[in-house]
Amino acid sequence: MTAERRVLAAPWVALWGAALESARRLVHTTPPRGEPVARVLFQVVHFPKPEYRADMLAAMAVIRETSARIDGLDEIGAFEEPDGSRIVAISVWASLEALEAGSAELFASIAGLPFDVWETRPAESATLTQVA
Repeated sequence: MTAERRVLAAPWVALWGAALESARRLVHTTPPRGEPVARVLFQVVHFPKPEYRADMLAAMAVIRETSARIDGLDEIGAFEEPDGSRIVAISVWASLEALEAGSAELFASIAGLPFDVWETRPAESATLTQVA
């Protein structure tokens, strides 16, 4: 991997590292009924510059194509604010283990893309466990 590619991939590496740590903390809780938590939702909110919206959507299409090969990835999609100011990418995983195992391959498919150039501000992520 070239130095330039490592720099471009750095925001995704940090984002996923934080998401996985958050998931590890959350997945060990239980919902009110005492049932163990299984599924995990990961979301990233992107703030695209208008001139890079098409590039960002193309990257989401690459992720969707890659997702067909990932075990434990139940659902994936991208949703857009009507004014185009935000694109929210979500993935629903069967378990924390599935997220950990599948995320590397899934996001390697877009690791070299310059999301930091395409966005008006850094993306925001959250990792949530299913409770109902």
